[in-house]
Amino acid sequence: MSTIVKKVLQVSAIFFTSVMMVACVTETIESPSMQFGKTAVVSVGDPNASVSKGSTFAWLPEAMHFYEDKRLENEPLKLLLETEIIKNVKQQEMIFVDSVNGSKYAIAYTAALESSLDDSAIIQRYGLLPGISQLPENDSNVEKGSLILYVFENNSGNIIWRSAAQVGVEFDMPMEKRKERVVRVMAEMFQTFPKKK
Repeated sequence: MSTIVKKVLQVSAIFFTSVMMVACVTETIESPSMQFGKTAVVSVGDPNASVSKGSTFAWLPEAMHFYEDKRLENEPLKLLLETEIIKNVKQQEMIFVDSVNGSKYAIAYTAALESSLDDSAIIQRYGLLPGISQLPENDSNVEKGSLILYVFENNSGNIIWRSAAQVGVEFDMPMEKRKERVVRVMAEMFQTFPKKK
């Protein structure tokens, strides 16, 4: 094995171990109000991280992943998710700016249905999984959907907070109800945001 390959493997092992050690605070929130009885939310963060009021945030475009699905193509879900993320960041008394170059923190997300990104891929890529389990079986109108948020500290590049939610996505749900659901789930996800007290 070449020296370069050994170094890459060593650095990868150290990075993975560091991420696992830093991300040791986990909170799980289950919402009793969602249909099917469950919305699963899990958050993980650096226990030493606290984001000061007035800190600047911006999108990290290269880390944003929205998996489109033809069954939802007529609904502005991407815009809805991004609008709610910005709203929740601002509700934490943070400032959302246009460029990641001028911000202290970067935020990104991944949103997908299970047919595009299954649980094993989520745990492998993001290291956390809410694990929703109560969905109707053999119902082609419902599929598990996942949303993962992640916040980076720009100077260090470290992920300081991640939150993931899973729900049963109903393809025939009216947009107004879908919006209410996104608002509720996003608020639950941001309950564990590491805002400095």
